[in-house]
Amino acid sequence: MKVAILALEGCMHSAIAGIADILSLANHVMQQSGAEACFAWQTLSLDGKDVRAGGGQMVPVDGSIGKRTRFDAIIVPGNLVDHVTAKRLQPQYDRAGAWLRQQHASGRLIGAFCSGVFLLAGSGLLDHRRATITWWLQGELRQRHPAVDLAADAVVTVADRIVCAAGPMSWVDLLLRLIEMVEGKETARLCADYAVIDTAQRTQSIFMPVGYLLSQDLLLTKADLLVRRAGKGPMTVKGLAGALGLSERTLNRKFQELTREPPQAFITRRRVEHARTLLETTTQPVKTIARAAGYEDESSFRKAFRKLTLMSPQAYRARRMEPAA
Repeated sequence: MKVAILALEGCMHSAIAGIADILSLANHVMQQSGAEACFAWQTLSLDGKDVRAGGGQMVPVDGSIGKRTRFDAIIVPGNLVDHVTAKRLQPQYDRAGAWLRQQHASGRLIGAFCSGVFLLAGSGLLDHRRATITWWLQGELRQRHPAVDLAADAVVTVADRIVCAAGPMSWVDLLLRLIEMVEGKETARLCADYAVIDTAQRTQSIFMPVGYLLSQDLLLTKADLLVRRAGKGPMTVKGLAGALGLSERTLNRKFQELTREPPQAFITRRRVEHARTLLETTTQPVKTIARAAGYEDESSFRKAFRKLTLMSPQAYRARRMEPAA
């Protein structure tokens, strides 16, 4: 597997060094077990010159994006720049985005994490595709790029050979997913085990501070928590209204004002969203996922899932987990 790391001014130096360390460790582990080292990587800049990271360090690079080298995957780190600097760097982002579109069209896997997701969104690569970003940047992403299908809870998303990871340190999750897509699950698991990395399923919601949640619309925040914590028991409109201390009529009126859809649609969307995350991040059977999403009847789950995603749960999982071309 050959990886290109795109270094732009203001990038996170820790991610560039960390990706190289994990791949070096993986090669060492494979050689120790009698297998051949299968990972190679290069750090590229737009012009082949070293770049200054967000923390002020100079990042040495191996070449420019114009270098004619075939890569399996390209990783875009997050950056540590303010909005004024980002505006100054916009021409560089535009050039990088055009190159990434070209590489994706040629079959490459593209990955980005944290604020690096904005580069993919700005290039158009995330339009009408599933993506995630760290919770404190989600509002800005929605405002600037409404065509992105934002998975607010997900730590990692995979859509059409594009992998997004949420937080500043989630390059680890991103890299493991790329390794899995190119080299297989066993190799990815081995890398995680030797690096002592926890790959257990998790969502962003457990990291969101209470103050942040309360800054959102309080009714929707409470409703969201109630639906997600309903477990295997189905949440009904009546049950949601009672838990919120409202009449069903008042609940319907408020949801129409806030979401322009009835409460039942909100409940269904939230269930299906949870199911999508489970389909992307676990190998659980569809029947198990249906129950986890609050559906006692698997056929009802399949019907609701198809209505919102226009495909079956199996087709959705197959499409999200498709291997590299």
